[in-house]
Amino acid sequence: MSKTDDIHRAILAKAAQAPAPRAPIASGARPYVAEAGQRLAEGLREENQRLKAERANGMLVLRLDPKRVRATQFMNRDERAFLESDPSFVELKESLRVHGQEHPIRVRAVENDPSVDFEIIAGHRRHRACLALDAAIEGGFPLLGLVDSKAGESRDLVLKMYRENAERADLSPYEYGHMFQSWLDAKVFETQGELAAAVGLSDGSITSYLQVAGLPAEVLAAFGDPRTIAVRWTHDLSRALRRNAAAVRAAAVELISRKPRPKPEEVLRELAAFGFEKTKAPAAREESVKINGKVAFSLTRRTGRITVKFGKTIDRSFQKEVGDAIKNAAEELLSTRLRSK
Repeated sequence: MSKTDDIHRAILAKAAQAPAPRAPIASGARPYVAEAGQRLAEGLREENQRLKAERANGMLVLRLDPKRVRATQFMNRDERAFLESDPSFVELKESLRVHGQEHPIRVRAVENDPSVDFEIIAGHRRHRACLALDAAIEGGFPLLGLVDSKAGESRDLVLKMYRENAERADLSPYEYGHMFQSWLDAKVFETQGELAAAVGLSDGSITSYLQVAGLPAEVLAAFGDPRTIAVRWTHDLSRALRRNAAAVRAAAVELISRKPRPKPEEVLRELAAFGFEKTKAPAAREESVKINGKVAFSLTRRTGRITVKFGKTIDRSFQKEVGDAIKNAAEELLSTRLRSK
């Protein structure tokens, strides 16, 4: 006998109590228990059949103890999404406190675990917010859950979770990548192509999400919050890692320790720079000029630069005189050349 069957019998037992006389309520507007009590007049057998049909179709909404509900192993929210430092989580919690829970989360029954009754299919943020309110409010804070009996298979569960996230508070590229990788690791989908077809995305899009989640730990930490990493950044980051992974990791560690922490765009710019080929400067050409068999000076030519190094036989006062002569000669030569253009 499952725990959900026990719950259903408890609901029916409560409904069997004779209801106090009240004015008729329009169909569809009455509370669930009141409607169940009214239907008892037609027979408990009919009511029991209706409840079983609703459960089979995933239509049974229950008031749950949030402490008796656990997250699924496929939870796709980053833990930062449940912190008091996350403005959207604080906003959600305050909305639930003031207005109550308007949209139930989706759960499935759990067997062989005495610590919990249900597992979340979709609604981890709402569950965490209700859990926080349950601890803070005297008397607790109930959680509304929609029992979905059709989410028995892992594939059904993850796809329903994916659709609900897309329709509500969408995930970041990092969270999508982490989610898709967990599906592949658990063999929910055998191949990336099969996964892409199931969620309606291109294989290339799945690859980009996986690349975000698969970035080295140092690189993810350099951004502070990996949820800020945009999908379009993966091309430059991946190229930098391919060409010089050690340098990218070292730079990421330095960025982590930098105060104040750089913005995500600045982190991208510094790390992506390792992906571009640096043009090597041509080798310097050096030639020595001898007078009377001794080196009077050497001339080193580089792109945009000429260096003159005097020999030991040339004293400093004469070096200055030669330097001035070189300057004057170069100025006259360049003036003539530039005027002719």
